[in-house]
Amino acid sequence: MLSVYNAQTGTRGHVTYRRKVHRLLKDLGLDPETVLVIQGEQLLTQDETLSPDIEVEIRPVISGGSS
Repeated sequence: MLSVYNAQTGTRGHVTYRRKVHRLLKDLGLDPETVLVIQGEQLLTQDETLSPDIEVEIRPVISGGSS
């Protein structure tokens, strides 16, 4: 079972089937332009297929303005 941690909301969940990163974000109602999906220390791309036996973390994208 794929374990998902959403750092933005502090929630954990599980997904029972294989899917690509972009499909996971869509199913969770998240805009892919506003979050990063990370497995361990590796940043995952939108087209990567997630295995059911891993854990991923979803973090918000933070950008700073220029002074």
